[in-house]
Amino acid sequence: MTIALLHRHYNEEHLAFVTEEMRTLGVPKIKAVWMETWQMWVAMEGCHRMRAAHALGLTPVIEEIDYSDEMISMDDGDQVSISAICDDAYSAQVLTF
Repeated sequence: MTIALLHRHYNEEHLAFVTEEMRTLGVPKIKAVWMETWQMWVAMEGCHRMRAAHALGLTPVIEEIDYSDEMISMDDGDQVSISAICDDAYSAQVLTF
């Protein structure tokens, strides 16, 4: 499974905290959109949970949501339209599970 995160930035301290929590809580559930053109998921939330799962060798559970041009991600307090993935400012990071 391949999942694109909407942005590359994250907080290392928060990632360490989330990783330790995930050791106990297990696999995360992430809201994502299937992008047929790219043949991958785009996570609309959970940039820290996705990175933690990847580091721990856990495959996240995807909660599929419908695509909309107006859709935004609230991850990390940012409001990012899904179309902004192609924008150099966000430069999506891709993880393979």
